[in-house]
Amino acid sequence: MAASDDLVATIEGLARSRPALSVTANLSVRIDNVDLAISTVEDRIRVQVPSVSAGVRLLRGQREHLPRLSRVLSEAALTAEIRVGSAVVALAGADATPGRLGRVLSLEPLEVRPQALVAAVVRFR
Repeated sequence: MAASDDLVATIEGLARSRPALSVTANLSVRIDNVDLAISTVEDRIRVQVPSVSAGVRLLRGQREHLPRLSRVLSEAALTAEIRVGSAVVALAGADATPGRLGRVLSLEPLEVRPQALVAAVVRFR
């Protein structure tokens, strides 16, 4: 399978071509001028966002990709943690359970964790 410039398309292709997908990562990515650190710990993909405001900027630019990303992660039995500092502010993929806050913010594919989000806002603006 040829690698795609689209990370989601690449994960989607791998998930469909193999019975199980294991991900090991330790990389830095810049999306919409936001530097992200992406790593894996056991069965979780960790997406480290530098601040809540950077996460909001990223969300504004990438919102339309959330449903597809969440679906592809779920199909691959993977979960991504979106983190600000040590706070897991949201989950996407297999273990995400979208709730009321996600619906209110129109982020329904994500599980938004209100207490962690508040803690992150207080600590990391």
